[in-house]
Amino acid sequence: MAKDLLVATETGTHVPRTAADPVAGIPSPPAPASFAAPAGGAGRPPDRNGSDPDAPARIEVEMPRGLYDRLADRDKAPRSRYDMATGRAEYVAEPSIGHERRAAEISELFILVKHELHDAGHPRGVVVAGASRLLSDDGAFEPDVCVFVDPRSVRAARRLEGYLDTRKGHPVPDLVAEIDRSADSSHKLAPYFRMGVREAWTWSRRDGARIRVAGPGAPRGSVTVDESRVLPGLARDDLDRLLAGYRPGDASRRVRGLARRIARALAARYEGGAPPRHD
Repeated sequence: MAKDLLVATETGTHVPRTAADPVAGIPSPPAPASFAAPAGGAGRPPDRNGSDPDAPARIEVEMPRGLYDRLADRDKAPRSRYDMATGRAEYVAEPSIGHERRAAEISELFILVKHELHDAGHPRGVVVAGASRLLSDDGAFEPDVCVFVDPRSVRAARRLEGYLDTRKGHPVPDLVAEIDRSADSSHKLAPYFRMGVREAWTWSRRDGARIRVAGPGAPRGSVTVDESRVLPGLARDDLDRLLAGYRPGDASRRVRGLARRIARALAARYEGGAPPRHD
């Protein structure tokens, strides 16, 4: 019997408050359409209009870490991240139906992969977590989806509760996904690769789907690839079709076929064999 794949929905996350934080009553964070770059342009290149390339879906606010921790220590805090290098918090301002649907479709793909592995009697599973907060020396980060595929990471992730703190030796996801993340802001994926994430998926209306892996020496810390390194059998075009705004009538059949292909390739990898060819 294969272990169940776990799908964790977004829940409240506790971030310890610090005694050094002097702020008392904190209102909800502001949500203007765009923000000017900090002095010197550190941390993120502006687009042609000088605004955040991912606005208005994602917005940035400059703030001290203590204030961010207080804002994040709420059950209904918006999905967010904080980069220590730039001193800026980024919020998913108003997750749209399209944003949430695409994150759910990635999770759905892995549910189907889990069923395929289960039906094949394969003992290994996969853990998929929703918007889980990842803490590292770089700050706090909250991708739309985290995926654990390596058997050791899967076993460790099943034992965890709450957020993941890589500074405490918690397992690092093999793969993360961020919706409404453009190619212009791909440098913001660098903290994931520094903490040990092997692969990142992004999608934006302008760029479509992208698969990125760590690229030592690359200008943005990562490079795009045409096929997944974590999920054998999945190409960028497959991901683009999965996350397309319009789903044709045979979408369910195609997604099941894709899940079957990935499960077969994963099983072959776990057993030490070569992944099968694409159907």
